[in-house]
Amino acid sequence: MTKKDFFRIVIKIFGLYALLLSVLTYLPSSLSFILPDIGATEILLIAGILVLILLLYVFLIRKTDMIINLLQLDKGYDDDTIVLGNFDSLKIVKFALIIIGGMMLLDYVPDFLRYSFLAFKSEVSANGLDEFERMSYGSSIDYFNWALSGVNIVIGYLMLSNYSKIGKWLTRDDKTLGNNA
Repeated sequence: MTKKDFFRIVIKIFGLYALLLSVLTYLPSSLSFILPDIGATEILLIAGILVLILLLYVFLIRKTDMIINLLQLDKGYDDDTIVLGNFDSLKIVKFALIIIGGMMLLDYVPDFLRYSFLAFKSEVSANGLDEFERMSYGSSIDYFNWALSGVNIVIGYLMLSNYSKIGKWLTRDDKTLGNNA
């Protein structure tokens, strides 16, 4: 694998990840603020932002060589190739499981702590949450998202602690599947 191929893969993965994150997370949360007072200006704003997001990520996914050449990412290295050594499919899957499990923990621990704080504050406080806290954290305790973040933390921890077993299970031979079927 050459350095240019490596940077192509990294930029495309980042583009796809950022596109999914934008369309599935940031756009719906932004729409929830705009929808109560929707008008022609808001519709044009939503359409413009959506087009801008799509153009940015199409540029990241389709024009990776131009980005690599513009930023000179493949220049200045002693060797043009990347030697992965003895990285087989099992080691790559294990590495991906560690990354995914770590990302799940990093994504959901802050949400879980926030929902825990709100539940604790609501139970301890005689008046519940004050006006500033309602504006900052939300008006009520969201038990669904609190439980969802807790489940994702558990799944992320299990992925990190059992990545070897999960990796072996994911890369098992098709011969063993034929015997069980």
